[in-house]
Amino acid sequence: MDDDRQGRRTLYVGIFLVAQATLILEILLTRITSVIAWYHLAFFVIALAMLGMTAGAVLVFLRPGWFAPAAIGRRLAETSLWGAIVSPLALAWVMASPLVPVTDFMSFFALVGTGAALALPFAFFGVTLTLALTRAGLPPGRAYGVDLVGAAAGALAVIPLLDRLDGGSAVLAAAAVAALGAAAFAIGARERGLLVRAGIAATLLIGLAGLNHAAEVPPLRPAWVKGQREDPATLEIVTWNTHSRVDVSPVLLEAPMFWGAGRNMPPEAITPRPTRTLRIDGAAATPMVELGAGPADHAYLDWDVATFAHRLRPLGPAAVIGVGGGRDVLAALRSGHAPVVGVELNRDIVDLHRGRLRDFSGIAGLEGVELVADEARSFLTRDRRSYAVITMSLIDTWAATGAGAYSLSENGLYTVEAWERFLDRLDPDGIFTVSRWYLRGAPGETARMIALAMEALWRRGVADPRAHIIVLQEKRTATLLLSPTPFSDADLDQMQREAVRLGFNMLMTPRKAPIHPLLAELAALPSRDALARWADAQLLDLTPPTDARPFFFSMLRPQTWLFGQVDTEGLDHGFLGNLRATQTLVYATLASLLLTVIALLVPLGLRRRELAGVPRGALLAACAYFGLIGLGFMFVEIGLLSVVGVFLGHPTLALAVVLGGIILATGVGSLLSSRIPVEEGRRAWLYPLIPALLIVAARLAAEPLTDAFAASGAGARIGLSLALIAPPALGMGLGFPLGLRLVSARALAVDLGPWLWGINGAFGVCASGLALAVSMIAGVPTTMTIGALCYLALLPATALLSRR
Repeated sequence: MDDDRQGRRTLYVGIFLVAQATLILEILLTRITSVIAWYHLAFFVIALAMLGMTAGAVLVFLRPGWFAPAAIGRRLAETSLWGAIVSPLALAWVMASPLVPVTDFMSFFALVGTGAALALPFAFFGVTLTLALTRAGLPPGRAYGVDLVGAAAGALAVIPLLDRLDGGSAVLAAAAVAALGAAAFAIGARERGLLVRAGIAATLLIGLAGLNHAAEVPPLRPAWVKGQREDPATLEIVTWNTHSRVDVSPVLLEAPMFWGAGRNMPPEAITPRPTRTLRIDGAAATPMVELGAGPADHAYLDWDVATFAHRLRPLGPAAVIGVGGGRDVLAALRSGHAPVVGVELNRDIVDLHRGRLRDFSGIAGLEGVELVADEARSFLTRDRRSYAVITMSLIDTWAATGAGAYSLSENGLYTVEAWERFLDRLDPDGIFTVSRWYLRGAPGETARMIALAMEALWRRGVADPRAHIIVLQEKRTATLLLSPTPFSDADLDQMQREAVRLGFNMLMTPRKAPIHPLLAELAALPSRDALARWADAQLLDLTPPTDARPFFFSMLRPQTWLFGQVDTEGLDHGFLGNLRATQTLVYATLASLLLTVIALLVPLGLRRRELAGVPRGALLAACAYFGLIGLGFMFVEIGLLSVVGVFLGHPTLALAVVLGGIILATGVGSLLSSRIPVEEGRRAWLYPLIPALLIVAARLAAEPLTDAFAASGAGARIGLSLALIAPPALGMGLGFPLGLRLVSARALAVDLGPWLWGINGAFGVCASGLALAVSMIAGVPTTMTIGALCYLALLPATALLSRR
């Protein structure tokens, strides 16, 4: 009896460790592929890789002879050990190969091959967890609960892991955790040889992680970044965190970088200066110019269209959203602003300014400069100071275009609610200035920026938004100046003199309507209703983004997603690919749907004789049940990530609280599922009402609660976030274990458990893309509603499965 109890404990330890390692590897895969490839390609590859979990479950179902009851313990240890060994090899293969945009069949085939390579370790872990949850003889609720608690621990563990290690070393460390899980399974199965091998593997992997991280140039690192071979000699500093890799180049003598340099700029303004380049995920670059003699030594900044607001408001407090290399902070200091508060989402960049690059950058040591590592919207909501100028110049690392886990950290800055908060932080005649890309033939992004400004002003009760808006343009950049009060005649006279002197185009001012037909139509709109009708009639989606639909960068309409009847090359800067990214999301979702259909039909075909003995109604009900809980869970998770992610602001905090909180609360719900007697109670089949009603309650409470506590401190916002997340997650945790118990109670001729686990996982992968698409089209509340409906739709299945 004691041996049996000890064996179960080691099984639970093994499940916990393998689930933890799997979640860590999923997040690391997201992080590393986002460095190697553009974010939308990373999403595609990750979707394919996650289907490896489904492949492992389907394998258990198709080959029951390989997993006989007497061999379960040994197979658990073997598959988790192979997963630990293969994980760094698969990631090494991917890091050694370029991931290029899909332009033809061969490039598509190469991308699928990369996804297949990454799917291999997840297939091994899929076998492990499927056996543990469906064949190890453990109570379903407890086993699934331990699995989810382990995954939640993985979501929390990845934060300190990437704070201390680089991406490649973190993969080796995560693989070591999986090897320790294999050791736990080996102890439970009394497999001494496997225990020794797992112990050796764990020791080697931990040692390799330390050696890799200690190396001046880590051997296990991305060799290709955004399709280009990366030369380690061009990287003097490299840091990793949960939402970016930041690398810094050596000092080079370079001409200053301009978003839009004035046509009248003198030649001496472009004199080369000692410069470093900071890159986020190998692509989004920002220059850091040596401070030299101080802000007075950086007169070239005055000729950039992005700094024009300082010509109208040269004094008073200023805030900079996105410090980057420090150029906007220097521009504000040059003008005479004090203090200058630089708010930077990426703590690693702030640490560089304060630490290793303090002498070179210099801004952290200047009087009147305050650098804050925080999400700008969250910080400015809590900050009670008012500012003469708030600057937001080209703030996007392009993550927001790619449907990545942290996309809302940037999309959340470009919503009506966010801009209302920024306007609230201005002096009565202060200026909020935003610079975005401008394409002369199709200025869609500029038009959406202006529409967003007009909507924010109308919501504040402004009758004539045009009196509050100035838009200047030079080359590929348009700069918006937005004020809570109308610009005075003196402001407009000064603006015209300076624009002519510097050589900027006055695209739209209170005295001058735009020339471009699209912008002219927009500027002439008289009301919010007229703006809504006009935006609906446009080729691109130019509606002002809101917190309910916070996707500023996603402007393709649904019919364009599906049929591609619009030439995206002519609608966007080719180097950004914002519009093509949305199409790639659709392709990834369609590919996932196809593979999910295969996962459903192939087992039906290969085991059709055995399945012929299963009542058709029960078989359909079981498939529908586990498919629906996979869809419903992911729709709710994506919705909660969106709502709470914007509320909390910082992506690292959102990862720990939202992802960790959802998984942990779901695990607790699974552990509590044993208290519901689905096999006996006459009305127990009604339990899907619990998650459905809790999801609806969270959806209705989210907006008023987050609005009411938006200015609260981090502790209060974390507590409220957990209060929103926990109830629906607890309810959703009931779904999987109770479903398994219902199917098991039918005493069917075939053990469907592994196949149903695979169906659940496959539908969950599909739902990640579908939920994001629904959020883009109809808004986050609709996504949450669909999640609730999925759980409500379980009732016919539970009613049928509960019959005896």
